[in-house]
Amino acid sequence: MDVSRRMAVKVVTTRFGEFDLTEDQVFHLTQAVPGFPNTKSFFFIKKDKIAPFQWLQSVEEADLTFVVVEPQNFFHDYAPPIGAFEIKEIGLDRREDASIYVIVVLPEDMSKMTANLRGPLIINQKERKMKQTFIDTDKWSVRESIIEGIKKKEQALLEKQKQQQA
Repeated sequence: MDVSRRMAVKVVTTRFGEFDLTEDQVFHLTQAVPGFPNTKSFFFIKKDKIAPFQWLQSVEEADLTFVVVEPQNFFHDYAPPIGAFEIKEIGLDRREDASIYVIVVLPEDMSKMTANLRGPLIINQKERKMKQTFIDTDKWSVRESIIEGIKKKEQALLEKQKQQQA
């Protein structure tokens, strides 16, 4: 086993306290997220209270945390066109092998939470590489309503059930 993957790093966060991480828990961006040029390493924090949402915590900046989610939880038809270049950049051969997450905004009024469907994070789980890619489309927005996504997903499920019963 690669010894570097077992090396521990202590990370102190503003919101969650201290973490002792091994290298295989840390994901590295191939390019910094726009607006955050000094951070390229993150790790996931899963909390049952907010599932299916997760925290994506910066290793370099104690107070930088994003809320992320796998978009299929709320957007049944979300299939962003990810190019071969992005797939290769994170060390994959096929798009199907990538995990997709989106950054979420959780305002005080949770009925107004949104997801950035134009800037998904594509992740190579095995190699711990990730990249935020940008999709030029009018189909999705950077502030897509999660509540509306849930409604559309439920409607699609009902329509599918009706078709199966017919």
